[in-house]
Amino acid sequence: MLPVTAAAHRRPPRRRVLVLVGGLLLAPLPVVVLLGNERPRRQPAAGPEAEDVQPPRLAAASPAPPPPGWMPGATRKPIGANFGQGGRAGQRGLVLHVQEGEGSLFERFSDPRTRSSAHFWVSQAGEIEQYVSVHDRAWTQSAGNVDWVSVETSGFTGRPLTAAQVDAVARVYAWGARAHGWPLEVTDSPTGRGLGTHAMGGAAWGAHACPGTLRARQREAVLSRVRESHQA
Repeated sequence: MLPVTAAAHRRPPRRRVLVLVGGLLLAPLPVVVLLGNERPRRQPAAGPEAEDVQPPRLAAASPAPPPPGWMPGATRKPIGANFGQGGRAGQRGLVLHVQEGEGSLFERFSDPRTRSSAHFWVSQAGEIEQYVSVHDRAWTQSAGNVDWVSVETSGFTGRPLTAAQVDAVARVYAWGARAHGWPLEVTDSPTGRGLGTHAMGGAAWGAHACPGTLRARQREAVLSRVRESHQA
C-alpha cells in the first residue's frame, strides 16, 4: 500500500462513468467529484416574522349622512308615489297611527292606487322604515298632512305597542326634537304641538279612532324614553 501524502489526500477522487450514445456503449470517462468542506445551507426556520404578512387594511369610510329630512339610523325606502313634494307649513310634531295589520308598508304605499302613505313605519320588533322625507307631505291624515309628520305602527287597535315599538317611536321623536324642534309633550289638538294621534283631527282628518285608546295612552311612555335619551 502506498503512503498517503497530503497532496494525494487533497486530490479529488476520480470516478469512471459509462457513457451511452446512440445505443453504443462508449469507453468510460473519468469524472471528478469535488469533496469540499462547504455544505448546503439550511433555509432558516419560519418564525412568526416569516408568516404571511397581510397588507394594512384601509379604514372603512364613514357612511354618508342621509339627505335632509331623512332620519339617520332608519331604513330609507323612498316611495315614488302617494306623497306631495314640499308644501309643509311647519313642524308641529308627530302623529301616531296604527296599521291594523303587520308587515312593511313599503309595497302598499308604493302602489299609486292606494293614495295613502306615512313618513315612518315601525315594526313590532322595533324596526324603523322611512318612506317620505319630513320636508314633504305624506298622505296620512288629510288636512293634518301640512303640519304633521306621521308614523304607522304595526299591529292592531286592541293591542298595545310592544316595548320595542315604544323605544323605536321614541327614537323617531328624539330625532325630530333635535332636528326640527318638536316639543317633549303630548297634545290632543290639531293646532297644538308635540306627540299626537290621528283621532285628534276629527272630521277634518278623516274621523278615525286611530290608533286606539291603548296606544294613545302610551305616548307618555314614549316621551319618557326620549327624555332619558336626552339626559344620557
